[in-house]
Amino acid sequence: MRLPVLLYHHVGPSRPGTFPELTVSVERFERHVQWLVRRGYVGIRPSDWLAWRRDGTPLPQKPVLLTFDDAYADLARHALPVLRRHEFGAVIFVVTGCIGGENRWDQARGSRSHRLMTADQIREWAACGVEFGAHSRTHPDLTTLSRRDLDWEVRGSRDDLAEVTGLAVPSFAYPFGRTNEAVQDCVRSAFECAFSCVQGTNSRSSDPHSLRRSIVQPHDSALALTCRVRFGRYPAHEWRAHLRIRSRLRATAGRLLRSER
Repeated sequence: MRLPVLLYHHVGPSRPGTFPELTVSVERFERHVQWLVRRGYVGIRPSDWLAWRRDGTPLPQKPVLLTFDDAYADLARHALPVLRRHEFGAVIFVVTGCIGGENRWDQARGSRSHRLMTADQIREWAACGVEFGAHSRTHPDLTTLSRRDLDWEVRGSRDDLAEVTGLAVPSFAYPFGRTNEAVQDCVRSAFECAFSCVQGTNSRSSDPHSLRRSIVQPHDSALALTCRVRFGRYPAHEWRAHLRIRSRLRATAGRLLRSER
């Protein structure tokens, strides 16, 4: 049994000032879900995967897990109704210190502000079967924190979210995908599983606190989605990113040479 995990952030119209690689249009997202349904994939939740690993509880023949980091409000308007129409399970990772507020961590990196899901929205969609996981309290780079602050961010986010939903919180997603031994030790003590941003698929032998995900891009085609669910990555996207980096390096080197003349 292999588990592909897809990572989304925003679903909705593109907005100026938003990091473009984080927004998938509503139309494309619905095409992604329809594509998965037609090919027999069934959306599950982290708790389903954990029950299979722990107790042998049966899973669908072709499970897939859709994950949404940061709990932007546009998910409640655009993505979750699509999932409900197709009876597709998923998990949303919540920055619990910012529930109902704004994406302060993105703004610090130059993004415009975006509203985040409210506690009422979280409770409403949890009642509809969408699972919610923790994503820290303030979305810091956890690898830079003291042990006390790390515990406050990790365990605190679990307790915050459990208070909002009234449910156990089995899963966590590392902010920015950054982790180290100390972070993983803290997360292991608080959650049954955790998700990285390392590409690939997962199996029973995978470390449950280093589960792999493939980041969906705004213009992913059917071919890209095929690669992501079968192999956990889309090589063409990696090649394009490599070429962009090389082009930027060449341009920088050219400017330096010209300035020395």
